[in-house]
Amino acid sequence: MKNCSDPASRLAFSSVNTQPQRSREPIRPPSGYEGFLSRRQVAAALGFASEFKVRRLEKEGRLRPVRGVMGSAWYPRAQVLALRDALAAPPPVMTIGGDPGHPHVAPARWSDAQLIAHLRGRVRALDGGAGSRPRTPVDLVADTGISIARAERVYRFWLTHDAHPVAGEARGATAPARARGAPAPPERRSDARMERDALLQQMRSADPGARAVAFDKLRALR
Repeated sequence: MKNCSDPASRLAFSSVNTQPQRSREPIRPPSGYEGFLSRRQVAAALGFASEFKVRRLEKEGRLRPVRGVMGSAWYPRAQVLALRDALAAPPPVMTIGGDPGHPHVAPARWSDAQLIAHLRGRVRALDGGAGSRPRTPVDLVADTGISIARAERVYRFWLTHDAHPVAGEARGATAPARARGAPAPPERRSDARMERDALLQQMRSADPGARAVAFDKLRALR
């Protein structure tokens, strides 16, 4: 048995254990397509965690690859950058009564000033007539894509502080019906219930005599 401290033994072990490392060269694009990106590079450029979504975009026809060695896919850099901008931009939204052929495209992020300016506009009637109405928080969410909480917060601020005529009309539309002079709802209580409620209200009177009369009448109703 050889001694492990023997220099010759160390040389023998080192020659057996070391394996030559073969460097893996990346696949190159086809000749004439040096500026194209591989599928892995496209996934990184679009912010995808894997190449699966790149394959799906290719099946949808949004990416058109050029085939290289061993069936590898290569995509034009300009096409990838244009698709990245399209994916990052918000989708076009349609305001109520808008023209389907010319949708209103929302900006990437609506500021409070833009939201208030949008509320000052009016929405055409759903039936396509000439009538219009002020926008609501629902319209604000549908048109701009902001959250419901932010839409309600901006809408309340707009109603409270804006002196614009549309804001005044919206304040009138959101006021209670009875405050605008609308008739009160019909009374649904029976006569006996109404009499009992009146006596209970009389029990809160500051006059002791009135309270005593109301108490006696309540006892009689039992």
